[in-house]
Amino acid sequence: MLDDVEPVGLPDGETLRCPSCASEFRPKRSNQRYCSRPCQRRTTRNSSRGTRSTETGQRSRLHYDRAQRLAEMVYSAPPQDRLGVMKHILEFIPGDAGLRNILTDPELHMKPPRADNRLNISKAANAYTQAFYGLSVRKFIQSIQTGQQPEGIPLTDAHASQPTTTHNAP
Repeated sequence: MLDDVEPVGLPDGETLRCPSCASEFRPKRSNQRYCSRPCQRRTTRNSSRGTRSTETGQRSRLHYDRAQRLAEMVYSAPPQDRLGVMKHILEFIPGDAGLRNILTDPELHMKPPRADNRLNISKAANAYTQAFYGLSVRKFIQSIQTGQQPEGIPLTDAHASQPTTTHNAP
């Protein structure tokens, strides 16, 4: 159908050379420079869309690799220290957008637990904030970002839970 359209503003029989593939073609418009859309996409700024998907894939891989490393950091700690590790990770929420993205990633929240019943970092952080603050990790992050300190159950050290005694010298 478009082949039946006569070129506009060009003398009959004039051909152009495509800057992308170097083939000769008869333009159908006076401003046509490429023989086809694929050739135009290969050489113009619109072709950067192809590299954007590559960059997006790389960014996604880095995102999920970091999520996995954070989970390994929690689960490589002895069981009695894992809550402290999670608390330490959550302290970085105000200044780390990548961490906030990982902890609120919907795909990570939908994944089932691993075969050994270990949660990914976003589910583990959600369980932590639910247990100690009564908030989802998303609500916890929102309260931190608005400058509010979320109310919750205060964590105590093992030493702080034991009463301290003072000895007076006779």
